[in-house]
Amino acid sequence: MKNSLMKKYESMGFDKGQLEEIRQGVEKGLDVSWYTSVKYDWFQMEEIKKGLERGLDVSVYAREELTYDRMRQIRKGLQDGIKLSEYQSLSAGYLRQIRKAKQGNVNIFPYIQKGYEPDQLEEIRLALEHKADLEPYLIMEFLGESIREIRLGLEEGLDVSLYAKINFGWQQMREIRFGLEKRLNVSLYAKELYRWKQMREIRLGLEAGLDVSAYMSLMYSAKDMEQIRKKMQEQRAEDRRQEEERVSENFQFEVLEEQAKLAAECLVTVNPNKMEAYVTLEKGSCKTKEEILQLLEKNNIVFGIKHDNIERYLKEADKSSNRFLVAEGISPKQGKDGYYEYFFRTGIPQIPAIRQDGSIDYQNTVYFEQVKAGQIIAVYHEAQPGVGGRAVDGTELPAQGGQEKPVLRGRGFLLSPDKKTYIARESGKIELEGNSLTIQPLMIVDEVTISTGNLRFHGSIWVRGNVGSGVVIQAADQLVVEGNVEAAHLQGGKKIVIKKGVSGGGYAVIESGGEIHGKFFEGASLTAKDGIYANYVMNSNLASGKEIVISGSKGALIGGNAAAVYQIEAFHIGNRAGLATNIFLGMNKEMKKKEEEADIKLKKLQAELAIFEEAYRKLQKQYPPEVRNTMELYLKVEQSTYIKRKQMEQQMEYKKELDAIHDKADQASMLVRGVLNAGTVVQMDGKRWSALSAVKNVTVRRSLKDIGVFRN
Repeated sequence: MKNSLMKKYESMGFDKGQLEEIRQGVEKGLDVSWYTSVKYDWFQMEEIKKGLERGLDVSVYAREELTYDRMRQIRKGLQDGIKLSEYQSLSAGYLRQIRKAKQGNVNIFPYIQKGYEPDQLEEIRLALEHKADLEPYLIMEFLGESIREIRLGLEEGLDVSLYAKINFGWQQMREIRFGLEKRLNVSLYAKELYRWKQMREIRLGLEAGLDVSAYMSLMYSAKDMEQIRKKMQEQRAEDRRQEEERVSENFQFEVLEEQAKLAAECLVTVNPNKMEAYVTLEKGSCKTKEEILQLLEKNNIVFGIKHDNIERYLKEADKSSNRFLVAEGISPKQGKDGYYEYFFRTGIPQIPAIRQDGSIDYQNTVYFEQVKAGQIIAVYHEAQPGVGGRAVDGTELPAQGGQEKPVLRGRGFLLSPDKKTYIARESGKIELEGNSLTIQPLMIVDEVTISTGNLRFHGSIWVRGNVGSGVVIQAADQLVVEGNVEAAHLQGGKKIVIKKGVSGGGYAVIESGGEIHGKFFEGASLTAKDGIYANYVMNSNLASGKEIVISGSKGALIGGNAAAVYQIEAFHIGNRAGLATNIFLGMNKEMKKKEEEADIKLKKLQAELAIFEEAYRKLQKQYPPEVRNTMELYLKVEQSTYIKRKQMEQQMEYKKELDAIHDKADQASMLVRGVLNAGTVVQMDGKRWSALSAVKNVTVRRSLKDIGVFRN
């Protein structure tokens, strides 16, 4: 039946991409009549197919006049219980922002009515969600990138009034924001006449502790500034090297002193760094203290003189020759670096404890730290100035102050007027990663059943009990369930943890934008962007963007389907009864489609950039710097060229990431430390291998053109 259907569609003029979407729909038993029209491209077909897979009412958006990206936003809205059909005349960019705003429980419609573009709305929405008061600084003429710089500054507690000005481009704003983050004196370069690249050079000089007054004149181009800055840094490095060489020459000092012993009865020597002076008195010397002091003065030794040592060794001069310390300088002391004092537990391990048998102890693992609104969460202690020193010749040695730490980035907190005290703006889950501090809203419930209803929350959800059948839980961040889960539908933006396990009866669905962890999974369908981790899995369908790891000496993956891009690892796979267990390794169709889309987008960006660069070069040839730097057209072309170049660089990085994933996927393997039972089928890159009998302790991976089995 399926073959005859496909032959029918093959004769209707569909291209390969369209036929692939139809074939997938037929194989999954979907009503493909919703999208079997040649007027739909394969991207539109994919969106309708995805809606059918999720049981959505695709009639809302299955219309030929809707582009695939608008379809996608309407579909995603339906998945989240958000209706966007009344706004479908708007572009996909607007639809996305409306959907995201409804998810975050904020209202962006007043800004849509005022005429703000999607890229501007993105930043306005995020500011509303993060409770950053953007309104006093909002100007319609700001680009989305400019609004972003203001939003980020507000979230970091910076004084954005220093750069939230229409005469600053977003790159200039960024340089000022970077300086404020580093606690630099940005007033030195926060001036409209500086181009952003000039600002960057001054900022980098300040960060390096240079005297930027040497090159901050507007007469210098950014290139000139860069050259001067690098020369100053090189000179400082050279000065340090020479100082180290002087210190390392102590041995020469010792040799010279020994030679001089034979030539004089009283010798004064000073070490190269002028921090110590010595007197050598030959046996039988009849020098007086006054004569030695005069000799010290003659040698310019005026500080740190040790009178007690002079008197002591003069008394012994008639008995033996002596070399003694006659003066000692004071070394400068570097100031203490700034540091943060945190008032919550940091460094909570993200990897659960491992039992002696290798299984994971999910029950006794803490996954997050909670804070309450108004709680002081961190205090910054400023860097302290150093203490100056002095050499034996009286030279003042300047102290080097401690280094300041940059301000904490993130959201969910307030920075008090003293710019040192961080206060939780809301109660929730707190995380510290490097210099980023984030407080996510946290919903805490005892249990979730049909009677309590479904849960949708824009932060994290912590279920302290069980989750019953038929309910839907959606968490934008983490979802942690302390108890058992039945035939429920769970969605998490990041990590999902089910401490006891899932008994889904074939109907449980768990989807995560990050990882999925659980003690066991039975009769469940799991999809994770990253990894899936458990102690036991039976009759389930697993799809992982990275790896599947079944831990412990009793850890088994039995029945169902398991697909991973990088690796599948378990102690046992299949069972002695030969229950069909299907394994899929390496690249999947969705990832191949991402590669195709990434290639298309990169070529498009390259073409667009070439146009802007050509216009940029023409304007540079046509007008001198003093004219073009005041031309609105030139400035817009320059900014657009920069943005396109950054977008292309980002796309190239994304393409590299996909290529790296592809390369790693080609090396995908299945590691079995115990028994790989008969009934297990492994598929990889179109190749198929079946276990006809049980084997122990093996690795299954691609070997040349086939799939091979290798002893560990």
